[in-house]
Amino acid sequence: MPFVTERWPGGMLTNFPTIRKAVKKMNTIDRMIEDGTFDTLAKRERLQVTRQRAKLEKNLGSIKDLSRLPSALFVVDVQKEMNAVKEANRLNIPVIAMVDTCCDPTPIDYVIPANDDAAKSISYIM
Repeated sequence: MPFVTERWPGGMLTNFPTIRKAVKKMNTIDRMIEDGTFDTLAKRERLQVTRQRAKLEKNLGSIKDLSRLPSALFVVDVQKEMNAVKEANRLNIPVIAMVDTCCDPTPIDYVIPANDDAAKSISYIM
């Protein structure tokens, strides 16, 4: 199941075709490494490709299996991930979220009232 634990890449839902291109680029680099064409590159090119692969893996590695827009979005910290909530609302994707007392539950479709800061409450709900 695809997930995002680092920073939400802006436009991940609203600009999905571009995000898919970046994921395909990461898969292309993986195939280059597997079939040996990576070893034929110059040392500088290998370093550049390795750095590009690491950056793509950090930002998009957890969503490389996402082939279409999700049918629902689960958010733990609404305040921190408001961009994800706004994108999902724009595309009419239902949002399920843990909402603390300091957050506005208006943009959330299915509210789970819980402490989104405590690890135990997050693990209990998930």
